[in-house]
Amino acid sequence: MDNYIGQIYIDRKRQVTIRKVKVLSVKDKRMKAYCYTANSFRIFSIPNIVDVELISHAG
Repeated sequence: MDNYIGQIYIDRKRQVTIRKVKVLSVKDKRMKAYCYTANSFRIFSIPNIVDVELISHAG
């Protein structure tokens, strides 16, 4: 199952960013994802995710 989401995220510098990501896994309070905005893998702190929108779902 692939989940592609758009998210509004507050980064370590307290900057608000808008990201498009592919969710790879969720564990504890972290989400591992491929970030299309940064063109690399990233770990996101779930409490720092302000909003999420499902872009597409293929299963």
